[in-house]
Amino acid sequence: MLKDRFLIVKIVLVIGIVLLALYVRLPGLYLNTKYRDIYFVWEEGRRIAAGVNPYARVEQSDMIHNEKYPTYLPPIYLVAAFAVKTGCQDFPTFLIFWRTLILIFDIAIGLFLYFYSARRGKFYTGLLCLFIWLFARWGLYVWEIANTESLILLLMILSLYYWDKKPRTAALLFGAALGIKHFGVVLLPVLLARSKDSREGLWRLVYILAVPALLSLPFFLWSPAGFSNAMVFSVVRESGSHLMEDSLSIGILFGRYGFYSRLFLFAVYGIYWIAAIREKWNLWLAAAVAFFLFVSFNPVLYTQYFAWSLPFGLLYLIKTLSRDKAAENNKSPAILRKKCEEK
Repeated sequence: MLKDRFLIVKIVLVIGIVLLALYVRLPGLYLNTKYRDIYFVWEEGRRIAAGVNPYARVEQSDMIHNEKYPTYLPPIYLVAAFAVKTGCQDFPTFLIFWRTLILIFDIAIGLFLYFYSARRGKFYTGLLCLFIWLFARWGLYVWEIANTESLILLLMILSLYYWDKKPRTAALLFGAALGIKHFGVVLLPVLLARSKDSREGLWRLVYILAVPALLSLPFFLWSPAGFSNAMVFSVVRESGSHLMEDSLSIGILFGRYGFYSRLFLFAVYGIYWIAAIREKWNLWLAAAVAFFLFVSFNPVLYTQYFAWSLPFGLLYLIKTLSRDKAAENNKSPAILRKKCEEK
């Protein structure tokens, strides 16, 4: 009876937190985000819907100054084009559609964190993680500007969760995340290194690249120079930050733009890949550190980047607590007696 009551309390608390999160986000549903990134995603979607290649205009770029070029892979723009074709002819209508979509993914990430913890006997930790994800300033800011982070992060979380259990599904999910925004590529060497052999690693890579490559090929053939410039632009563009000037990356020693400005970033990722692969890091930890390094060393830094490592850090916390509890259980007198009897 007491157990049933505690279960009801758990359900009420989780539902209460989710409802509070919806209430907090409600004012942002109609918040105007014109001239934010999502507005330009819609603009590129309109161009595709009108039969115009969005990447063509990057051909004339100086590869330094960002004129709101389409630097994502095509899938995200194709989603916007589909929305335009099916009725979202003006930006406010598209924004309602888009916010509804990211709200679902946002809540789903929080619930995944909770259930991942609760299934391991860590109810209070799960409740804390749910609360952190739904109310931390980074996630709320992403909701405010209606960015794509929640879509990408949920796909990546599911990909890492299934990486060893359902390899093909996991690879397709990871590829879909890269298709929306390709910052996850920094984790790719670590994931592929978990393959049993080079053959398995190759077919995993094929599955990962399947969605983004197939959807990108027509745009590359349509404008090879424009598409190539768009994909490289983020690596060489001028540095920038939402934060104060004191937060500039150490890469500024090598200039504000170009490959040289990313030398520290490339170096630290080289060390990271060696450490994570050779020492066989847990995937949650590997993802959290990969995105923390990006925030710490990339010359371009915007506020939404801080949301990237948060769910993976929380998942690693849950995993570590579960492992510690299992280790303690194995050392309990009852378990030790049973082992002695078996011997």
